[in-house]
Amino acid sequence: MVKIDFDFDTPHGMFRDALYLPDDHTFTEAEIQAMKEQRRDNWIAIVTAPPVEEPAPEYIEIDGVRYVRA
Repeated sequence: MVKIDFDFDTPHGMFRDALYLPDDHTFTEAEIQAMKEQRRDNWIAIVTAPPVEEPAPEYIEIDGVRYVRA
């Protein structure tokens, strides 16, 4: 097994990762670089994704007391 450590300095901070490939892999340097960049791009997509807004809970009110609707 071959371990290829790599990192990218991005506007969102340092991204570090590693590729684990079989000793007899046949990937070219260009294909390996593309794999590294895809990992970086996937990480950036996660880091920059807008937060998921949770819907506000629905309440019911009974005798002036609010309860979260189940």
